[in-house]
Parts: sequence; C-alpha cells; structure tokens
Amino acid sequence: MSASPEILILAGSPRAVSYTRGLARDIGRALEGQGARVRLLDLYEAPLPPLDPALRARGEDHPDPNAAELYRLAGRADAFVLATPVYHNSYSGVLKNALDYLGSEQFRYRPVGLASHGGRSTQAVDHLRQVVRSVLGVAIPTQVCTAAADYDGRPGETGCHRIVDPEILSRIEGFADELVLFARSLQGLHAAAAAERGA
Repeated sequence: MSASPEILILAGSPRAVSYTRGLARDIGRALEGQGARVRLLDLYEAPLPPLDPALRARGEDHPDPNAAELYRLAGRADAFVLATPVYHNSYSGVLKNALDYLGSEQFRYRPVGLASHGGRSTQAVDHLRQVVRSVLGVAIPTQVCTAAADYDGRPGETGCHRIVDPEILSRIEGFADELVLFARSLQGLHAAAAAERGA
C-alpha cells in the first residue's frame, strides 16, 4: 500500500479568471499537506475536444494530447477530485465532457471528492454523486461548496481567486484528510480487482 496516494483533480471551469480554479488549487495544497501526490488538470488550460466515441478505446494513444494526458493521469490515480462551477443548478459542460471520456475502468473502487462554486449550492455535487456511483466510484461524505464571499476577491496572475473564509478553509482540511484516508484504505481493493480482471 502506497503511503502517498496519487490524486487527480479535474478543475471544470471554462473561465480564464475562475473561483473554481482557486478552489481546486486550495484543495490541492491541502491534499499535499496530507502527504498525497497531486496532479491538477485544468480544463481551461488543457481543453478537451468533444468526445468522439470511436477514439475512446485509444486511451493514452488518443490523437489529442490533452485527451491522452487525461487518460494517462486518470489511469494512475488512486483518487479524484471533481471541482466545478454551478451552471443551471448542475455541473459544467466541460467537466461533463471530461467525464464522458472516462468510465468504471478509471473510477472503480476509487474515492472521489466533490467540490463546487456558486452560492454554496450543493446541486452540482448532488448530481456528481449520481455520476460517480454510475462508474463504480466512491464519493466521500464531505464536500466543499463555496460562494464569492469566501474568496479574497483579487485574482492573482494565475487567474484564480484564493479562499480566505475560515469555515471553508477548515472544511477543505477535513475534506483532504478524508479523501486521503479513503484513498489509502481502498488502494488494496482496487488493485485486487484489477488483478482479478487481468487474470
């Protein structure tokens, strides 16, 4: 069992200046503080083409480099974080497209932390819980939902806002602790399942 689980964060905002990107980066820092190895895939900086089902089986050999990188990172991840703005009471289209590339092969028995930005609404993460269940992932109980007032209001050069609200920062620490705990606990289970499928 690895002492340092690898966690892939998908930041699902299409905006150049983004609260969601700030949320994803703050979660990433908290996870690193818990000893995790974190990879952040920002779907604004690394946009994916609309899914072509005919290319899905190519995986890491996908002709689009961003799609190939998504498959590479997802295939190695012990856990995931899905971070999204709230759009029309649900999650973003760019995150939906990224999830359409993936399936139970990547998510089976892996813990998934859910986070959203938009008035502290839980609607996007509620919908994502159903998606995670459908691909046999394990959505952890703690989630993080933010509003604009939770941030400093001054985006930095990276185009993201930084969280300053003490309640949200404390919640992120608990979220990170829980996700790493689940990741370490489930590593053996999904490794055994993968070995059984390969037998």
